[in-house]
Amino acid sequence: MTRHDWMGFSRTAVAMAVAAAAVTLSAPALAQNTTAAINGQITGADGKPVAGATVTILHVASGSSNTATTDVEGRYAARGLRAGGPYTITVSKGGLVDKREGVTLALAEALNLDAQLGAATQTVTVTGRSGAERFNKSNMGAGTSINSRELAAFASVQRNLQDVARTDPRLTQTDKGNGSISAAGQNNRFNSITIDGVTTSDTFGLESNNLPTKKQPISIDAIQSVQVNLSNYDVTQKGYTGANINAVTKSGTNDFKGSVYYVWRNQDMVGQFYNRTADSYSNYAPFKDTTQGFTLGGPIIPDRLFFFGGYEEYKSSKAGAAFGPAGSGLPNVGISQSAIDSAITIGRSTWGMDLGTSSAPSNLALTVKDTLLKLDWNISDSHRANVRYSKTQQSDPVITTLFGPTQLSLSSYWYVTDKTLETLVGQWFADWTPTFSTELKISQRDYTQRHTPVNGARLPSVALTFPGALPTGSVGAATGTRTLNTGTELSRQFNVLDTKTSDIYGGATWTLGAHEVKFGADYASTEVFNAFLQNVNGNYTFGCENSSAAITYTFGSIVCATATAADVERATLENFQRGRPSSYTVQLPRAGKTIQDGAARFTLANTGLFVQDSWKLSPAINLSVGLRLDQQGVSDKPIFNTAAAAAPVAGSVSGATIGNTTATTVNRSTGGFGIDNSVTLDGITLLQPRVGFNWNLGGERRMQV
Repeated sequence: MTRHDWMGFSRTAVAMAVAAAAVTLSAPALAQNTTAAINGQITGADGKPVAGATVTILHVASGSSNTATTDVEGRYAARGLRAGGPYTITVSKGGLVDKREGVTLALAEALNLDAQLGAATQTVTVTGRSGAERFNKSNMGAGTSINSRELAAFASVQRNLQDVARTDPRLTQTDKGNGSISAAGQNNRFNSITIDGVTTSDTFGLESNNLPTKKQPISIDAIQSVQVNLSNYDVTQKGYTGANINAVTKSGTNDFKGSVYYVWRNQDMVGQFYNRTADSYSNYAPFKDTTQGFTLGGPIIPDRLFFFGGYEEYKSSKAGAAFGPAGSGLPNVGISQSAIDSAITIGRSTWGMDLGTSSAPSNLALTVKDTLLKLDWNISDSHRANVRYSKTQQSDPVITTLFGPTQLSLSSYWYVTDKTLETLVGQWFADWTPTFSTELKISQRDYTQRHTPVNGARLPSVALTFPGALPTGSVGAATGTRTLNTGTELSRQFNVLDTKTSDIYGGATWTLGAHEVKFGADYASTEVFNAFLQNVNGNYTFGCENSSAAITYTFGSIVCATATAADVERATLENFQRGRPSSYTVQLPRAGKTIQDGAARFTLANTGLFVQDSWKLSPAINLSVGLRLDQQGVSDKPIFNTAAAAAPVAGSVSGATIGNTTATTVNRSTGGFGIDNSVTLDGITLLQPRVGFNWNLGGERRMQV
């Protein structure tokens, strides 16, 4: 159920912003900062306003033009313009002409361009601007604008918007490895990244770089302009308290233009790693990063319909295992290669499970592929539209061996994280009268994340532990219990994330003399399916158990703490072969439920209403007053759990039914268990879907969902 109680303070946010400045300020461009605008006042030789003058704004590259007519105060405004340029602005009335050429517009800029008719007929060519105008004076708050020329000249190692955004001194990089940035000292997850007005940030908040993938979803070669907003009080802005890094993609023009590029980087092109603790330097491990792609844009119908497209593929080699078995060339873990080989053989011959190998493939690499297509349509001088589709596919292999010097894993424990991000956005700009214009924007963003075992088999998690003495050849290996992890990693047995975000934005601007009134509404809805359920296939641990009346071994009796390394290996492997676990955990759906019932399913919606008045009190003073009202709604009726309301019971729970799952815990059983292309224990088949998770309470082990 979604609530829509507009009077509920806990779910409603009201923001009012009032600003005045003793400098020349212009109203910001409409459209959630995806376009630019031009406005101004036309006067005659006597300094009085000129009404009825025609202002023609021509985008030279595409041949598209906008026409505005000055009002009784000589004011005009044109909105929904492409960022960049060059533009030619011609003002005319009664044979008098004022012409400006070479004008460029920054993203979200509302350029104030006044002109005087009658003093002289002139042509002014604008060839550049001062460096101070990088900090766009038409921003509603602090910000930085970066145009296409600056982007082309900018050196970005990571080729992403975070690198570009750091030209604003209020942003700093907090992690060079993943490129995360902080705005004014805040956590990077408070930032928002938008491209063509569509949120490109990490929707679920799992990625440290604030992006949904490890690489920016849209190539930097397809970006036209970038804007960094901090403390923005434009009423159309929402969804961040740090910085908004906003970008728009390129569009086609009347000329065919394209590019082909290849970028290469390896360990020889980076500096050394500094160890602050040891005050020493070391070289980075060998790696290779490559990026290749192309862009192409041009006319479909000259002056009317244009296309722009691009494709990019990124590959980054991944290091293999950080540790290896005793006697290997890697830092040693105290597990012999013979024990690993025996475990693989037992898994295959006794239990029908392929536990994989201990060696990583040499061609392991992170791969990201980006595709983009954009169409721009000049419907008429008063109506313009565009639509953009993009898709990003990422495949990231994960070798789960980075636990430390006491753990190894076989390839069955490794997995590949696959992510897909698809975005479709359409915009329509309309000038209905010289003083009234609107924009409509609709977008859809679909994100999926899956984890697939490297060997393609869904298995229980099986750990073999080896305590006590180290085997021969364990050079520099850490003492203590060593673990060999096999099977499907316990947290990837049911781990799925899907989000589907729909946005609609409608806004209008109405010019009333010195007042420019902006008003409208926006709506965003995100559907989330998140499953993070551990041990649904079962989780077994086999280790060395001391000999007793209940536990005997074919090779004789053993005390694990004092036994030789060879005998410890024999005991652990025999327990594995006989199906005698030291511990076992499985998480099962409650009767009448399925594994899907254990996943989180909810929809988060936000409806916003806004109005803003920008009042030009004088050529030097602009006063802006705005009001924004946001109402959030979320599905707030989860499945009722009667057990959660029950009084607490002292002691541990075994085989308890709580919520939607039944959880079973077995601590070392003297009985056997068998696997025949599946895993069973006490008559329970473990490869069927089961749901649940563990938690600790008062030192006791309990299970619930």
